Amino acid sequence: MAAAVIALGHARAVLDGDHAVPARHVARLAAALARQALEEAVEAVGIGAMREASMRVRLIGLRVDDRTAVVAADAALAWRGLSRACHHHSYELAPTVDEVGHLIDQVAALIPVAYDAAARVTR
Repeated sequence: MAAAVIALGHARAVLDGDHAVPARHVARLAAALARQALEEAVEAVGIGAMREASMRVRLIGLRVDDRTAVVAADAALAWRGLSRACHHHSYELAPTVDEVGHLIDQVAALIPVAYDAAARVTR
């Protein structure tokens, strides 16, 4: 849990201007850090063979398991939003700070629930 919380803290700090990051890179860097935090939380929930699967497959697998279904849809939505925010496409506008802030808030709400689900899976 510590790694996810630390990464999310850095994402929020980048967004708040507490780290020296060029303004044009703030939203994408914060999104990348938040996505890393979410991936750490999903990794903690990892069920058996899913530990070797891609993140997309892991998120689908979480939906199937009743113990983790409560976080699966929200985690998938946040991960897709953060992934889109991380990647640069010449035909798309960069994500806004507010958009990334909203996604960071979603991840912050998911982390404790994901770790609670992980505790139930390992029991």
